[in-house]
Amino acid sequence: MLFDLPVPVLLAIMRLNAMGYEAYTVGGCVRDMLQGVQPHDYDICVSCTPEQTHACFHDERVIDTGIRHGTVTVLLGGMPLEITTFRTDGKYLDGRHPDTVHFTRSLREDLQRRDFTVNAMAYHPEEGITDLFGGREDLKNRLIRCVGSASERLEEDALRIMRAIRFAAQLDFDIEENTASALHMLRKRLKLVSRERIAEELRKTAAFPAAAEKLSEFPDILFSALPDYAPDALHPGLTALACLPGGDSVCGMAAILYRCDEASLRKCLDSLHLSNAFRDAVFQLARNAGHAFPAEDTAVMLAGMGEEQLKRLLTLQQACGTLSPQEAARRSARMRSALAAGIPLSLQGLPLRGDDLQRMGYHGEQLGDKLRELHLMVLRGQLPCDRAALLSWLTERH
Repeated sequence: MLFDLPVPVLLAIMRLNAMGYEAYTVGGCVRDMLQGVQPHDYDICVSCTPEQTHACFHDERVIDTGIRHGTVTVLLGGMPLEITTFRTDGKYLDGRHPDTVHFTRSLREDLQRRDFTVNAMAYHPEEGITDLFGGREDLKNRLIRCVGSASERLEEDALRIMRAIRFAAQLDFDIEENTASALHMLRKRLKLVSRERIAEELRKTAAFPAAAEKLSEFPDILFSALPDYAPDALHPGLTALACLPGGDSVCGMAAILYRCDEASLRKCLDSLHLSNAFRDAVFQLARNAGHAFPAEDTAVMLAGMGEEQLKRLLTLQQACGTLSPQEAARRSARMRSALAAGIPLSLQGLPLRGDDLQRMGYHGEQLGDKLRELHLMVLRGQLPCDRAALLSWLTERH
């Protein structure tokens, strides 16, 4: 089986081979190519040391991105290529990272240390696929299976517990029976994993259409990943997640969490050490998902949330059953009308300034309160966004 590799990848493999070294594309890119999916990036594994890789590409820019693990990044033809020496790992004393890394000249030894069979295949444009652990068969059968002993692979690196579920959701695969049993058995080892890494895997998982189905098979793992997650939020959260179209991790995470009370919601989000922007966006959606705002307040919500976030909220409220499809469509239409009409979404968009109100005798907090009142009335369509009309309304009531 032959694949069309990008020219820089081919050139890198040819140059390494010409110097007497073995070189293969490996891992996710091979899995993707077998599925007919264009890979986002290409990793190359080689029999030479990082120093020898440097020498091979002495006329190119080479960056030591993970030199301890044998990885350098070569910029070839404008394409960054991670090139990693075949290696074996020592003992994983902390349940996450090998205490030592040993370089080897054996492709088999390198592949057998990897997590799942579908990620443990290599490809060479002349030799074809190297599949030593049944990866192609598992792709055909749509299975996520650990390489070798599932318990050993998961004990080595507990993050693989979350990665197994993420890959199952991403590919819409089942998790092989022995691997699934090991996931359940070793779930408590997630305490060895940094909250940031758990958050990243959960965030990625939540964006896939099959996420609800896969997470529903492992509620104990979800509870281990989110110890503050309320058990009674599980069913409605995953039901809402299943109704989302996928592709949006903010919306997906908000669906999982929307039935948590506010205290639990904050604890869950804070515990994951997410970025402030992501955490705040999820919190805003989850807190509002179960409450239908009045249709006439659509422009008010638009001003408070922004277009992208309001679109998410309407999608989520429909998934949660808070809004019917018809009601969600009506609010979407109101949002589009407000945007087309150029309704001011901030106080700065009003055709009035503080000076105008000061001349009418408004000062301090009273001035700010009156501007906000005017803005709210314009957003609700109770006043036109017209300077003369706003001044007239103020004059009549001052």
